Amino acid sequence: MVGRAKSLTKRRQILREENDMIMARAVAIYQAELAKESTENKKGRRTVCHEVEKAYLAETGRVIKLNDRTLANLAKGGRRLSDFNAEKGWLTREETERVIEYSVETARRGFPLSHKRLKEHVDKILCARLRDKFPETGVGRNWTDRFIEKHSNRLGTYYARGCHNSTSE
Repeated sequence: MVGRAKSLTKRRQILREENDMIMARAVAIYQAELAKESTENKKGRRTVCHEVEKAYLAETGRVIKLNDRTLANLAKGGRRLSDFNAEKGWLTREETERVIEYSVETARRGFPLSHKRLKEHVDKILCARLRDKFPETGVGRNWTDRFIEKHSNRLGTYYARGCHNSTSE
């Protein structure tokens, strides 16, 4: 939102996404280096990290540091920490998309979801999928705040507008 500072958690999320994007570039380059014939001169993982960091600095003017051990692990088929953490969340990716679509659709119709209604909707989805494994209290107390902040590029504050009749009697 224009004119508002991003929260610390939102800034960390953006930085993590940016870092993941740059690391994906480095992994592609490093895997291409590994695929070279043994007679060719191959770049090491540290060299690849430094080159990608320099290229990104030239493109954007922002400094990003890449860890060469992380590059090696990802090149071997490891998974990113952000993917691992996403799997531990309550909702699957498909369920998250459905909740966002539902929230936006109800807001477009003039009935934006409150935090309470969003929590109720998510609790019903999770209760249906997880059954006895899902706690009776539902998702946590601040879960909706974090969900909206995480998906703030698609969700935001909506205010209901009154119906205006433009015809005069």
